[in-house]
Amino acid sequence: MTLTAEQTAQRKGKLTASRVAVLMKGDREGILRLYKEMIGEEVEENLDDVWAVQLGSVTEKLNLDWYERKMGETYLLEKRGEVVVHQKYEWAAATLDGWDIVIECPVECKHVGGREPLEVIIDRYQPQMQWQMMVTGADTCALSVIMGANEPIVEYVEASPLYQDEMLKRAEYFMMCVDLRKPPVTLDPVAPPVEPTKVINMTGNEAWTRAAERWIQTHGAAETAKDAEKVLKSLMPAEAKKAFGCGCRITRDRAGRMSLREDK
Repeated sequence: MTLTAEQTAQRKGKLTASRVAVLMKGDREGILRLYKEMIGEEVEENLDDVWAVQLGSVTEKLNLDWYERKMGETYLLEKRGEVVVHQKYEWAAATLDGWDIVIECPVECKHVGGREPLEVIIDRYQPQMQWQMMVTGADTCALSVIMGANEPIVEYVEASPLYQDEMLKRAEYFMMCVDLRKPPVTLDPVAPPVEPTKVINMTGNEAWTRAAERWIQTHGAAETAKDAEKVLKSLMPAEAKKAFGCGCRITRDRAGRMSLREDK
């Protein structure tokens, strides 16, 4: 992203969505560079000569406009380019491409070459999207991807509380290192959240086969037992504390709750 002077000033001293990925990927060089940027020993990397970044910057407006057009004439995206700060952590921020006012979620725009599966692209930008969701409190992030010269594909990525908890823990540790002027130690990489997008045939998996056979054998019996339990409880006399017969018993407690057990 090419930032304006205002955006750069608003992001100063803050850990943002585009920066947090190195913490989750365990990128030692990237973490150290980010640390030096945050303490003022290095300036933020200049991406003016990076073609992929500039291409994404130029097509971002078209990407967002197209998102609006596909959603309907009265559909508008807000907060384009707005820097949002976390309500609790003033050092945590995200620069939004846009904000979907209907779904109430950030919209993240990307322009890629189109030679990779969409799943790979989603994994790559999970840290950025999860951070945006954490900062804004959203449950979803819309990822609008232009693949090559094709019309954007929109995928809605769900928040992962466990992944976000790990992000926050690493971010707090990193910011503590910044405050203490103590270089952070190497962090192990964390796998991105698993997006359930595949259909998998488990035939041939022995454990699955055994469990499936047991479930099929017992599922029908369990459903029949539930129906019989309902009938037995409906037959329980209102004045009875306990009723029994034919190998089973029902007891009623003071609150009127009934419990069915085998009568041995």
